[in-house]
Amino acid sequence: MVLVSVATTRQLVEDFALIVSTLDGTGGVSLVTASGDEVPLPEALRQVLSTAARAMSSGQDIIVADKDRRVTAQEAADYLGVSRPTLIRILDLGEIPYERPRNHRRIKLADLVAYKADHENRRAALDDLLTSSGDLEQYDTGEFVKTRSPEISPTTMPAGSC
Repeated sequence: MVLVSVATTRQLVEDFALIVSTLDGTGGVSLVTASGDEVPLPEALRQVLSTAARAMSSGQDIIVADKDRRVTAQEAADYLGVSRPTLIRILDLGEIPYERPRNHRRIKLADLVAYKADHENRRAALDDLLTSSGDLEQYDTGEFVKTRSPEISPTTMPAGSC
């Protein structure tokens, strides 16, 4: 697995924009070796490079890995942006399948990517729901809701009832 992180500069953004426009062009794309030989770039690889260059030009990190690759719990936690103990709780709840050869948990990268996408979709749906309920002003009445009856207060409660 290769993790590529790029610090975005103005020049780098311009360079990536040129690369993306070249890769997204209608003609074929070739690599030129040091000896001057041209090697045509297969369409599938052109698409991968275009997607990676587009992401990197906006300052995003990219990961290039085989989808069947298994990652460690720490690598998975880093990918999700959570602590290792939080990831272990997620695994123990069965939200992400994993294997446990010997004492180490191994998670398929494809399962991790699917979980992250699903989690982001659920979070976006919840945000939309909260935004739409806020637009309807269903929860903002401006009134305080009393949770105790007025005749029972901490000072009038019988001893030992807390």
